[in-house]
Amino acid sequence: MQPVKQISISLIAIVVLMLCVEFTSLDIWFENFFYNNQTSKWILDTSNPMLHFMLYDGPKKLLVLFELVLLIGATIFHKNPIIKAYQHGILIVLIALPLGPALVSSLKGSTNVACPYALEQYGGDLPYIGLFEHYPENQRPEKRQRCFPAGHASGGYALLALYYLPKTRRRKRQALAFAITVGSLMGGYKMIIGHHFLSHTLVSLLLCWIVTNIVALLVLPWPEKAKHKDAELLNNNTLLESES
Repeated sequence: MQPVKQISISLIAIVVLMLCVEFTSLDIWFENFFYNNQTSKWILDTSNPMLHFMLYDGPKKLLVLFELVLLIGATIFHKNPIIKAYQHGILIVLIALPLGPALVSSLKGSTNVACPYALEQYGGDLPYIGLFEHYPENQRPEKRQRCFPAGHASGGYALLALYYLPKTRRRKRQALAFAITVGSLMGGYKMIIGHHFLSHTLVSLLLCWIVTNIVALLVLPWPEKAKHKDAELLNNNTLLESES
């Protein structure tokens, strides 16, 4: 996968997703599966300490620990042949892992989008509005809302940077699958308890992938970029020959 191509595709995907959300009720329709109108409660109990630790506090601590271990290990054993062989991938992970969530967090402070639980249809006080709309004069929130994009999910999706760590295509795909699974579990938990809509989570995924590829574009040496492109062309040609 070429970083520039992936950045372009992801930007287009964000635009398409935002248009879909603005002109349809996709977010509300999906979030309704997690809310019981009869009891006026979310289907998952947010007060469950074990579940909260497993899907919220625990993953956050593990991500920080992983970053620290990788940083310390790469620093102490920087002369090790294995570390040298994977130095570009390690650097991409070390930079992209905190940078993705940082970007999401900065956007959360400027979008002023409310969480589902704060909306009228889910027992809250605020109306549902689009990303580019303004709250009615008599229903403006007292403080700025910070629910778009999804911050917690971005911690898991930042692991998409692991794609650039392995050398083989199979391992790269496994890294992507692992990162998407972790991010989706973290983001899914926040959706089920009414803290985020589906679009909030998907945008976080795309933003983290964009950050990862921007970092890769800056970190990977140009000859290696050309090598990646040549390898991709060779694989495509091999596939075409096998099909014919």
